[in-house]
Amino acid sequence: MKKTGFYSLFVFSSLLFASPAQIISQGTAIPQTTSAQRTESIQKIRDRDEVSRGFEALRNIGRTAPKTNSDLARTAAIENIRKIYRNPTEKESELLKPKKEDLEKYSQFLRGSDAGLLKLIVDKGCAENTKVFDVSEDCLKYSMPGGGSSYSFRAENYRIDSLADLTYINNSFQSIGIMSHGILVDVGDIPLEQVSLQTKGLKYLTDFQTATDFDEVKKNDRQFLEGVEKDGFVYSRALFAKENTAYVLRSIAYRGSAYRAVDGFVYDEFEFDKRKEMTVAFRIVRRDSESVTIIWKVLDSRKSPKIKQSIEGGE
Repeated sequence: MKKTGFYSLFVFSSLLFASPAQIISQGTAIPQTTSAQRTESIQKIRDRDEVSRGFEALRNIGRTAPKTNSDLARTAAIENIRKIYRNPTEKESELLKPKKEDLEKYSQFLRGSDAGLLKLIVDKGCAENTKVFDVSEDCLKYSMPGGGSSYSFRAENYRIDSLADLTYINNSFQSIGIMSHGILVDVGDIPLEQVSLQTKGLKYLTDFQTATDFDEVKKNDRQFLEGVEKDGFVYSRALFAKENTAYVLRSIAYRGSAYRAVDGFVYDEFEFDKRKEMTVAFRIVRRDSESVTIIWKVLDSRKSPKIKQSIEGGE
């Protein structure tokens, strides 16, 4: 599929390429990213800012295709767009199925509501497969959108990373969804059954007040990209994946609009998503060179706030 651009007035410049930079966990220093990696991350942030500014020229197009599009081209564009957000096929889902012994071991826990067991594939750069662009063996194998590395607890399914709550990449858990706050914290070696909103280390997470002003939201997001240290815990967009550790994620998927263009057709990406706020606890139960299996449960779920910034003719 030919992509003609990616446009979003609300792209938080720091949240699409979060990397585990200068993160501390439970008082233990974690190596910083290299200078080259940091430079690359900053450049990506600048590139996204430039694309966001470029959306100004398209503000009034809204959800309609340019008039020059023929009906045939419009139909083809819509079909290509739907493929980006499709669910994995039965065959693809089989590749993502946790091992039978894990399903049996945690069967009692999984009987509870709002709990699950899922496998995340190490990000292989196949993130937005709908048609196969990267013909590597890995991308041919994990052909679903997101490549099996990104999951949405809101949708309870695998998604592309821009609409996911959790992505497994570079030996770390990252929350890099568009127009979202993803706040991760390591609360230590605690059985998942014992983790609640009252668990030590979650006060800052639960007390954090969401903003609705765009500039304030963007400022908060930059802080979580770097990592916020409070009472011996660090709250960040990314944390290294460790076994024998319980993590809690507060994912705040703000409501609004995120426009992008495919084959010249401009649309709102959030029409394909459930914008919601969720707090989820999880632990690694199995890990190998290609994947990580986690068990999870929902601690809280609620309606997410909406950013206060209007788009003329956009909504």
